[in-house]
Amino acid sequence: MHMSPRFLLIFLALTLFLSFIGCVQAAEVQITSDPADQTSPAIWENRIVWTDARNGNLDIYLYDVNTGNETRITKGPKDRKSPAIWENTIAGVDLTYGSPDIYIYNLLTGSARQIVTGATNQKFPRVSGDLIVWETSRNGDNNIVVYSTTDNREVKLPPGTGSRRSPAIWGDRMVWTDASGGTSTIQFYNLTTKAESRMTNDTSSQFNPWIYEDLVVWQDNRNGNDDIYLYNITSGEERRITTDPANQRNPHIWGDRIVWEDYRNGNPEIYMYTISTGKEEALTQDPSVHRSPAIWGDRVVWEDHRNGNADIYMYEAEAQAGTPSAPGAAGNQAQATPMPLPEILPLIAAALLIIFTGRR
Repeated sequence: MHMSPRFLLIFLALTLFLSFIGCVQAAEVQITSDPADQTSPAIWENRIVWTDARNGNLDIYLYDVNTGNETRITKGPKDRKSPAIWENTIAGVDLTYGSPDIYIYNLLTGSARQIVTGATNQKFPRVSGDLIVWETSRNGDNNIVVYSTTDNREVKLPPGTGSRRSPAIWGDRMVWTDASGGTSTIQFYNLTTKAESRMTNDTSSQFNPWIYEDLVVWQDNRNGNDDIYLYNITSGEERRITTDPANQRNPHIWGDRIVWEDYRNGNPEIYMYTISTGKEEALTQDPSVHRSPAIWGDRVVWEDHRNGNADIYMYEAEAQAGTPSAPGAAGNQAQATPMPLPEILPLIAAALLIIFTGRR
């Protein structure tokens, strides 16, 4: 079939335009837009929670990515902050009675209660299934508390050194930082077998562990700066993830991906690493502050200061075959940031110019 030059130009322009559209990915979305500060996000599936200052005190808010609905979880004049979420359970820090206590909220029943009160400092709650862990200063020591929402009781841990901090939990597996030996090490504990072991043996300090199934990540100072390391509990293999001479801190892991705060550009940016491919990528690239990343499946959330206050942003990575629990697409209210291909645009413009001016 014979095609006229004009038809060929139209076909070429449309092909290039469709190629361009196919390369646009809805990657980054702004979750909050209130001019007050929204900080410390956590995510489970399509639900994002954070600390919110819009009401003059600190409250916990929730956003459903699938529906675009935002919900204020806590109400009242006292601060509630630092939320963690797992399925229908939100845990946070509650200052209703002056000292930081641990508060839980059930999304199914809409009920809330404090599970610990006292004159000591409770902080950094984490949730996995029916278990909640946090750091406490009761009895004058820094220690870890484990609480079962099924039995409404604390789960006994082996006697500590008084220097346990920054707990994280997945199922019956826990990790924390232990500073009893002068340097901080990463400790592992199995709640089922009652076995405790030291995960790191380097003489430098290791901080801020996070766990997903049998994979543990942390912030490590053995190279003179803070790097991100990965340990496989099953194989016993340790891997250095970052090699840049700047600091990389506060890692989180889910499935095949690790995210962290990265200071190689002077300000903290959010970076992501894919374990199976060894690919590292920057999720943010502007001179403001980006921190406190969290990840679930293909979604990464963080605290972002590009608008002059702290907002919550989300990045939706391209779904990978075989990755666990990959969530669906973002809701319609999210504003996508496209990724253009500048080299295609001049070709499209030239083709359209020829078409509409009648040149052959």
